Amino acid sequence: MNATQYKEYHESFMQNNHGSTALHTSLCIYFTLQCAILCAIKQIKDDTNRYTTEYLIIVLSMILAHTVISDYIYELNIAILLLLLYEVSKNYKKLDVQKTFSSDNIFITNRIQLISCLRGLTYLITGLCILAVDFKDFPRHLAKTERYGYSLMDTGVGLFILISGLVHKDINKHNYKSVLKGNTKFVLILLSLGIARYYSVKQLDYHEHVSEYGVHWNFFFTLAICKLLSTLLLLIFPQALLLSIIVMIVHEVLLCSVLQDWVFSDTRRTNFINANREGISSSLGYVTLYLFAVYLKRVLIRPCKRYQILRNLILTSFIILITSIVINKFRPISRTLANAGYCTYISTVLSFGTVFLYLFEVLFQGKGLRFEVPFILRSINKNGLLYFLIVNLSTGIINLSFRTLFLSSGVTFLILNLYMIFTIRLTVYLNKRGIKL
Repeated sequence: MNATQYKEYHESFMQNNHGSTALHTSLCIYFTLQCAILCAIKQIKDDTNRYTTEYLIIVLSMILAHTVISDYIYELNIAILLLLLYEVSKNYKKLDVQKTFSSDNIFITNRIQLISCLRGLTYLITGLCILAVDFKDFPRHLAKTERYGYSLMDTGVGLFILISGLVHKDINKHNYKSVLKGNTKFVLILLSLGIARYYSVKQLDYHEHVSEYGVHWNFFFTLAICKLLSTLLLLIFPQALLLSIIVMIVHEVLLCSVLQDWVFSDTRRTNFINANREGISSSLGYVTLYLFAVYLKRVLIRPCKRYQILRNLILTSFIILITSIVINKFRPISRTLANAGYCTYISTVLSFGTVFLYLFEVLFQGKGLRFEVPFILRSINKNGLLYFLIVNLSTGIINLSFRTLFLSSGVTFLILNLYMIFTIRLTVYLNKRGIKL
């Protein structure tokens, strides 16, 4: 087949995906999360050995879990959980649980390691998926859904918004100049990247799926609008959780009344609004996620006892879980709409992940124990936006160089590993050179 035929074949291959289940999709995330925790609590001092170990435990296992052995995600989660429990039992005498959780919520490095870990993981998993989805070894139920359903890549989009909210800086009279300057720069960079992506896709005749965000819209625009709207709303009304709930309700009412029918209609894309109705209509849903993440961060840094933090995190997680189950009984989850079902589900995934990470970060402190963000994740976290740009450019180059859907499993495995090694090492190198986006 010629280039045009292959492009049409590629686009048709990505269509009509209905995803998987909520549990299966969550476990895809939690497997790599547990691998990261295992590396975080292992004491490896030599940088070369540490990088190799982390690559094997986190990256290589992630590639395998999302390609050739994806059918065993339940067994993989049990296996890595048993390894974590072994590490806990091995160090049990050093873990003074009662004393640890009765102490004040103070972090040794004055930084919450779990946030760095979550951000690095989200970038890493996203980096793999945006290329792996173009190979047949990547299960279709993990790719983005067409209208409704749970999938790994749909979850990744929401988590990307959440990690942006986790590093949100509240504006006060002492920092408002620096924060506003930083936010303005970030939004302008995102808008520039969004414009650059649109023109590059059109010029290269790169395969795209209009029903994902629209004709001109892409995720960079969504992230920029989300950051801008959320910051403005928090300036007007600083109660992040209440604001998140209000925005979600308003968004759901709009969806039920007019937006949902409009988004899924056959309306011709004759103007900018109609052409980009998916991206525009989902914006308020993503603002909901951003605001919830701001609330979650405030819970984490609250000046109280650690057991109170853990209790609040667990309580929040179960409340959102129950809310998500109830909502999805009546309204199916949709990443395209970023509806209430989607927002509560993604928030549930993040909340339980935060509980798990907080538990290990607090337990493995002192008495020779240490919770340290894996080197690979720390490097990506330092330069997340640049890493995201690198993986997007690398994905485009690979797709223009190969007809990925026709490659064998062996070649797929080789390309994915070379791609991950290259993008990670380049990010590490740029960090050392002080180049940051």
